[in-house]
Amino acid sequence: METKKMKILFLTHHWTNNSHHSLHSGFQRLVQFAAETNEVAVVTWDREEREFAEGRIRVIAVRGGRRDFFFSKRIAISRKGAALAAQYEAVHALYEDCSFALPSGGYTVTFHVMPGVVRYHRLKQKVFMFLKYRVLQRRALRNAASIACVSTNLLAAIPDRYQSKSRFIPHGVDTVFWDPALAKPPAGFEPGGYVLCVGAHGLDRALLSEFVRANPRRTFVIVGLKDRLDPFPNIRYLYNLSDEALRDLYGGAALMIRPLEFATANNSVLEALAMGKTILASRIPGITDYLTDQTAVFIDSLPDRSLGQIEALRRDSVQIRQTVLDRFSWNKILSDYTVLYHQSRNHG
Repeated sequence: METKKMKILFLTHHWTNNSHHSLHSGFQRLVQFAAETNEVAVVTWDREEREFAEGRIRVIAVRGGRRDFFFSKRIAISRKGAALAAQYEAVHALYEDCSFALPSGGYTVTFHVMPGVVRYHRLKQKVFMFLKYRVLQRRALRNAASIACVSTNLLAAIPDRYQSKSRFIPHGVDTVFWDPALAKPPAGFEPGGYVLCVGAHGLDRALLSEFVRANPRRTFVIVGLKDRLDPFPNIRYLYNLSDEALRDLYGGAALMIRPLEFATANNSVLEALAMGKTILASRIPGITDYLTDQTAVFIDSLPDRSLGQIEALRRDSVQIRQTVLDRFSWNKILSDYTVLYHQSRNHG
């Protein structure tokens, strides 16, 4: 049976013209997939106020700067969304950051972080998280008709009085782009000769250093880590890679390693899974929503930090990718959100 198109308005401070996320990653990818079967608009920000089209998507940009410690840009996005909301059947703040001015009820919001779930070390990050909760998140919890959390530990952190309108919906991944069949041999690296680590969010630097130190003959390729680890001769640092180059690196890696202090959702974990890669990761809340003993190796199951028998650690790459196709493809995630859109519309 053909599904009726919906008019959906998305709000996000991450978009293709302004985000540190790549074109094929990040939660805003939900918008592109929604636009394949729905009439879609997105409110975001740019250096100047303007409106333009990206394929089937109507993009409405408010004026904003790159830094937004006191949330003025995010609040401006929410105000524009509030002014447009009546024209749409569903409104979805992709991040709770952009829901401040939305009218109470009638919208969906997704939570990605919460105090007590994320554990930041820098004072600036801690202050930002405190202000974010006090100014934006408490308001979103109170006013949203439907709340989605990208991990079960986030869901558990939602106050009891809002649990009835909250649920876990996983983060998605673009399985069309992150496909091992499209990977080429990585430039400058021998396929199967290195261990790959991508991203810094939540990274357990001390534990990663233990693995690097314990495997001096194994090259570790680390992507996107601004503050480097102690000097190790077997580390290669890479920055500002194209999505295609990163896909090739996933394809050629012996393993993906992701030791973590905390987790909710993780783009690099999902990308590696879509590429059929075995992931060596910490068994912690948030990450276990995405990884199992069948698709990954948990660090607590190893006798030590040696990766000498790396081949014996690998899981079935076909099964890994099939799990992602079944559970985390954007079409599956969009289907779950569509249920919330209808609930939020009825609530409003």
